[in-house]
Amino acid sequence: MGEMLPMMMARSERAFRPGNGGANQRTLTDTFHQQLHITTSGFFTQPPLRIALDTFGIDNILFSVDYPFSTNEMGILFLKETSLPDDPLAKIAHGNAYKLLNLKS
Repeated sequence: MGEMLPMMMARSERAFRPGNGGANQRTLTDTFHQQLHITTSGFFTQPPLRIALDTFGIDNILFSVDYPFSTNEMGILFLKETSLPDDPLAKIAHGNAYKLLNLKS
């Protein structure tokens, strides 16, 4: 779920804001939204998903399992139990990966 980036986003945003001692022309959040994708990486509970959604947005999250630490079955159960509507869930499950990797569905 983005390692510790979602947890550190607000603090990092203050430290690395434009004009704060560097040549940054855009915010850290804007940079991350434009250039970074995170994965579920075996974090199969709702609280990490919620903070990842709040900080990175639905379009920047990719489903992944993190085998051998998590199983495919755990991943499927997580997707089935999430509280997201079908369209956002499909983005995480496969849609965002197709778009990022320029794959055909």
